[in-house]
Amino acid sequence: MTRAGLLDPLLLLGADQQHIVTRAQLRHLGVPPGTIAHRLRPGGPWQRVLPRVICLQNGRLTAHQRLRAALAYAGPKGRAAQGGEVLLTGVAVLADAGLPSAGHPADLTEVDVLIPGQRRVADREFVRVHRAAGAMPGGFERDDGLWSATVARALSDLAPRETGRRRFRALCAEAVQRRHCDLGELLDQLLARPGVRELPHVAQVVEELAAGVRSVVEGEARELVRGAGLPEPLWNPVLLLDGRFLAVPDAFWPQACVALEIDSRAWHLRPADHERSLARANRFTAAGLPVVRTTPVQLRRDPAPLLGELTALLATGPHGPHTRISWRRAR
Repeated sequence: MTRAGLLDPLLLLGADQQHIVTRAQLRHLGVPPGTIAHRLRPGGPWQRVLPRVICLQNGRLTAHQRLRAALAYAGPKGRAAQGGEVLLTGVAVLADAGLPSAGHPADLTEVDVLIPGQRRVADREFVRVHRAAGAMPGGFERDDGLWSATVARALSDLAPRETGRRRFRALCAEAVQRRHCDLGELLDQLLARPGVRELPHVAQVVEELAAGVRSVVEGEARELVRGAGLPEPLWNPVLLLDGRFLAVPDAFWPQACVALEIDSRAWHLRPADHERSLARANRFTAAGLPVVRTTPVQLRRDPAPLLGELTALLATGPHGPHTRISWRRAR
């Protein structure tokens, strides 16, 4: 094939795939091995990204190119992967979903990919390979054309490798709280993985989520309450006053009719969230419902006053309109 004959399909391939191609695709287009080697020479116009994966340009890869390169590397040799045959998973999916604890997609140092269990592909450079224990789960095509696992599946794949208990707890809580996955779906994914439920950080997260905990600071508050010997509250219940919606406090002790609110500055950075918090506080006050308030900083540095106030209120309850309050557990 002439140089002019090569140019158009290569340009088309580069435009469609953000300049990320495989050697198999180049061979299919009729690019001679010598041409590939010449263009990959030091200082040449192309660069090797991963085994079998080439970028048809020089310079630093974009975040999208790294994701596409990881999928190309993990795909079947000799042909392009079909839709859903290889999926992005792990932190790449969580960052794309906008979970704060996952960081920005452009800052990822590793890319997790999910492949069929029988395939033999090893971790390489920035690519971390996960294998499906059974059939490949259903994925979806993102707006950028890449195929991705669901958020629940991404958390499940991440669980065995995520040794930081605090971050894994935060990622799971954020995913449920921001409605990127249903609680039941996440618990099913975590509990279905062989051996994962025996991991201490996963077992704790599963227990907290099932109890209604939806943030790291709520998990810390739960540990403090338990350590102080106080009764277990309901976490994030929907409170009803005379059958009508009242509020969703962070924690609520129904026997004493006492609520706990943890005011997070991060949550109040958005004006709409701040307004909702004020409206909720006004409803508590108007209903005569006793509320103990704290902040994450106070909870971590000096929890004694908080625990003392809770202990006193729980010992002297029930308070306020306790006969008119009903509740539904967090979903």
